[in-house]
Amino acid sequence: MLHLDLAVASYHRCDFLLTRNCRQLANANEFDYIRRVNTMLGLIVPAIVTPLELLGDDDDPSRR
Repeated sequence: MLHLDLAVASYHRCDFLLTRNCRQLANANEFDYIRRVNTMLGLIVPAIVTPLELLGDDDDPSRR
């Protein structure tokens, strides 16, 4: 289902795709393929992030 979400996010030019499960797109070869196809179609590839990545980690000392 994440592939459909990625397709819709790309079509609507979203900057981020928020997910709690990155395992489906963890394969680097698959993600590189998606990035190449989107580039050929003139679509962006949204950053696929978890909620913690999007909101930031409060325990990160560099953010203080």
